[in-house]
Amino acid sequence: MPDLESRREWRLTGVVFFGLLALAILWATVMIIWPFISAIIVGAILVTVTFPLYRRVRTRLRGSDTWAAIAMLLGITLVLILPAVILGLLLIQQANSLLPHLKSVETQQMMERLDLAHRLLWVQRFVPSFDPSTLSAQKLILPVVQKIPGWVAANGGAVIGGLAGVVVGFFLVLLSAFFFYVEGEAILDELAVLSPLPERYDREFASKFKDVIDATFRGQVMTSLAQGIATTVGLAIAGVPASIFWGAVATIMSLLPMLGVAIVWVPATIYLFMTGSTGHGIFLAIWGVLVVSTIDNIVRPWAMKGGAQLPAIPLLFAVLGGMQAFGFIGLVIGPLVFSLLMSIIDIYKQSFRIRRGGSGKVNA
Repeated sequence: MPDLESRREWRLTGVVFFGLLALAILWATVMIIWPFISAIIVGAILVTVTFPLYRRVRTRLRGSDTWAAIAMLLGITLVLILPAVILGLLLIQQANSLLPHLKSVETQQMMERLDLAHRLLWVQRFVPSFDPSTLSAQKLILPVVQKIPGWVAANGGAVIGGLAGVVVGFFLVLLSAFFFYVEGEAILDELAVLSPLPERYDREFASKFKDVIDATFRGQVMTSLAQGIATTVGLAIAGVPASIFWGAVATIMSLLPMLGVAIVWVPATIYLFMTGSTGHGIFLAIWGVLVVSTIDNIVRPWAMKGGAQLPAIPLLFAVLGGMQAFGFIGLVIGPLVFSLLMSIIDIYKQSFRIRRGGSGKVNA
């Protein structure tokens, strides 16, 4: 008996030691990959969305995982990079033509006719300490425009460094995607082996993950298109030149949460006020705030509702809260967490809930 109890004690000690060692290694692993977690998650999202196409490409390439993954990454790079380069060149061209125009004598006279001091006299009725005579379009705008070349020269290194960081991040995303293309199916099989849950629940979690990824991608695309179309309509009604081009810019900018479509319609509103089109400027400002900026909260939950299997209001909170907590990738993590929570509740109801009989007694 003492020998048996001793063996049990050492067996328990071994289990505890193994558990602590596993937790320590998992913690160290998370700390190592944490700086790259965004690239890994984005790579996983790309693979999840495009995996059916990858399978067809792999079949055409006689089952070669490596060459199929390389072909997919080349296609993704062309789809993402080529429009960005074209758009960047067009924006540079627009900026090069705009700066000399802003510095011209005609523009200075136009800003004098704007007469902000006279137009803002009504503010003094409500704020007596406000002095509109201190405001001048020339003093507010021209110094900023004149400083742009100097700012570019002084911060050129930082701009180049930021671009280099974007390139490195995109390269890490491609590496992650390549790994998940080649090893994704093996990883899923290994996770199914390691999971202590019944097989049907493993399939449910995997299906939920894919549905949320697909719904998030669909929601982002639909939201970007809706905001781009709404911006184009507003610019066209307000009479802004090249409204279709700037609407396309707004469509792409809506993919960047830190910038968004406001980077298009706000400068356009300022341009309208500078050119004396006050009525059109007021319209575009109201349109941008009430239509363009709020359409995100309407279209995204509607587009994602079916795949995420969440009601519209909880889905909206999941998207907004996820982005607040995790940044851009929270767009996926928020709805995914809420959907997995619903799955856990369903599993509990199916497997562990306590049913009450008609007599009031509790039956397991």
